[in-house]
Amino acid sequence: MNIYTQICGLVIIALLITFYKKQPTMGLGSERRFITTLHVIFACVILDIISCYLIINATKYSRSIVLLSCKLYLLSLQAVSYSALAYTIADIFKYLGSNFERFLGRLYRYGFILGLFVTLYLPVEYHYDGIYLYSYGPAAFATYILVAIYIVSVVASTIVLKKHIKQQKINALLIWMTIWVCSAVIQFFKPQLLIVSFAACIGALIMYLEMENPQSAISRKTGHFSSAVIHDYLDFLYQSKKNFSVMMISFRTMGDASTENKILRKTITTLSEFLFNIEVAKVFDTAEGYFLLVFENNDFMESTKFKIATYFQSVEDNPDIAYAYTLLHPVYTVVPDSSIAYNADELMMLLSNFVPNNYENLVKDEIIIDKNTMAELRNKKLVEKMVIEAMEDNRIEVHYQPIYNVSTCTYTGAEALVRIRLQDGTLVYPNDFIPIVEETGRIVPLSDNIYRNVLTFMKSYRVEKLGIEKVELNLSVKQGESPVFVSRMLELLEKNELNPSLLNFEITETSSLQSKENLLVNMEKLKAHGISFSLDDFGAGSSNLNYIIDMPVEIVKLDMHLTEEYFTNPKARAIVKTVVEMSHSMGLRIISEGIETEEQMKEMKSLGVDYLQGYYFSYPLPEHEFLKFLQMNNL
Repeated sequence: MNIYTQICGLVIIALLITFYKKQPTMGLGSERRFITTLHVIFACVILDIISCYLIINATKYSRSIVLLSCKLYLLSLQAVSYSALAYTIADIFKYLGSNFERFLGRLYRYGFILGLFVTLYLPVEYHYDGIYLYSYGPAAFATYILVAIYIVSVVASTIVLKKHIKQQKINALLIWMTIWVCSAVIQFFKPQLLIVSFAACIGALIMYLEMENPQSAISRKTGHFSSAVIHDYLDFLYQSKKNFSVMMISFRTMGDASTENKILRKTITTLSEFLFNIEVAKVFDTAEGYFLLVFENNDFMESTKFKIATYFQSVEDNPDIAYAYTLLHPVYTVVPDSSIAYNADELMMLLSNFVPNNYENLVKDEIIIDKNTMAELRNKKLVEKMVIEAMEDNRIEVHYQPIYNVSTCTYTGAEALVRIRLQDGTLVYPNDFIPIVEETGRIVPLSDNIYRNVLTFMKSYRVEKLGIEKVELNLSVKQGESPVFVSRMLELLEKNELNPSLLNFEITETSSLQSKENLLVNMEKLKAHGISFSLDDFGAGSSNLNYIIDMPVEIVKLDMHLTEEYFTNPKARAIVKTVVEMSHSMGLRIISEGIETEEQMKEMKSLGVDYLQGYYFSYPLPEHEFLKFLQMNNL
C-alpha cells in the first residue's frame, strides 16, 4: 500500500504537536486555532491511512464500514480547510466590529456544518485495481467544491484585509494554499498519487516555521517572552474584553555609572531567574533593562511584589559572604486596571511615558498609573497633535509685546510670543502648550517655526527703522543644547539679511539642564556674532545666581510675580532692590515684567530699572497692529 507520504506527514504533524505543547505560549486566539488545525490535520492523515487500508482490504470488511471511512476522510479534508480559514481570520476579527464578526462567524460556521451534512448524505464510491486507489462520487465532488471555497476565502481574506494581517503570515498562508491546490490538482488527474493530506502537513510545517514557532516569541537572553510580542498579547486581552493589570519592574539608579552597570546586570540576571517561579503572570523581557508582568487576575499583583521583595532581601542577607551581593532596589510602575486605556496601543503609549531613566528623586518605590494619569497623557497627546497640525497648516502666529526703554522714553525692544490659531479662529496661548511640547520634545521644531516667522517679519518690515533695537526670542534649553543650533540660526540670519545684533535670546532658569556645557558653548558662539542673551523670569522657580555668573547674559528680566510682590511684600522689595544694584554693578541691564499701572511704572523708573514691559504699555500685538503701535509711538 502506497501510503509512505501519509506516514511522513503523520510524523511531521506529531512532532509539531509535541514541540508546540512543550513550549510556553501566550494563549492568543491565533495560537489556539493553530494547535486546533494541527490536531485536525493529524486526524485527517490518520483517516486517510485508514480509508486506504480499508479500500485495499474491502473484501475483509463490510461495504458500509469502507464507505464510512471514505466519508470520514472527506469530512476531515473539509475540517482542515475550515480550520485554516478560522486560523486566518483570527487576526481579522480583531479589527472588525463585533456585529460583523458574529455575522461572518455564523455564516462560515453554519456553512461548514451544512457542508458536513451534505457530504454525509451524498453517496460515495471507491476504486482500487491494484494500482489506482481513490474515492469518487457526489460526496467527493462536493468536498472538492467546499474545500475550494474555503481556500478561496483564505486567499481573499489575506488580499482584501491585508492591512490587518502580518505580511509574514500572508506569505506563509499563500504558500500553504498554493501547495494544497497543486497537490489536489495533481491527485485529481493522477489518483495513484495520494498527496493531499501530506500537502496539508507541509503547509502546517511552513506556518510553524514562519509564524507559530513559540521559540520566536522567547528572549534568548532571559528565556522570558520578548518585547516583540508584548503588543500582540495586550491586543489579544483587549479584544477578548478581559480586565487585567500590568506591573513594570525597573531599578533605582545610582551615582557611579560603572558600578551601577555592573550591579544592574547582576540584578537583572537575578530577577530574571526568580521570575520563572511566577506562574500567575505572563513575564516579558523588554530588552531595555526592565520587565513587564501582565496579570489576568489582579489579585496576584501585590503578592508577587511581596515575593520579589522578600527574595531580593534574602539574597542581600545571605550569610554566606561568597554568594551574598548588593542588588539595585526595584521600582514598580503599576497599572491596576487595564480599562483606563482604550486599547493596546494606548496602554503601550502610557507605559512608554514611564520608561525608567533616573529615579534619584523618587520617594516611593511604586508609581501608580490611574485614570487621572491616563487623562493627562491623552491631553498631552491632543495638545501635541494640535501643535503638529498647526505647524503643518501654517497656523502658528507670533505676537509682539513692546518693551519700553526708560532712558529714551521709546519702545526699543519687543518680545516675540507664540500663539496657535485654531481652525475656528480662537487663539491658544503658550501656557497651554509650551510645557507639554517641552516635555514631548516637539519644542525644537516649534521653535524653528517661530524663529523663521520672526526673522521673515523683521526682514519684510525692517523693524530697526521703526526704532527696534532688539527682538527677544524665547530659547528652549533643548534647542540651545543642540549641536546644530548655531549653524541653523546663523543660516537663517544670513538668508534674511539681518544683523545678528537685532536678536536677543531669553533663557529661562531651569533645574533640568542635561548638557549645560553644550549650551554655554553655543551661547558664546552666537554672542561672538553679535547676538545677546537675557535671563528670563528671574525670581520665579529655582532662582540661581550661578546663571548670572556662568552664562554670558547681558540682561536680567525680573519675573512679573516678583514685580507684583515688590509692591506688597517688604522682603520682595528688598530682593528686587538688591538684584537691580547687583546687576548694574556687573554691567547688566534690568527689564521689569508685569507692569500694569502708572504707579508701578513710576516706581520701577525710580528704582533704576532699564526697561519696562507689561499691559500698562501694551498687550502682545499681531504683526500689523504692532507695526502701527511703533509708528504711533516711536516716529
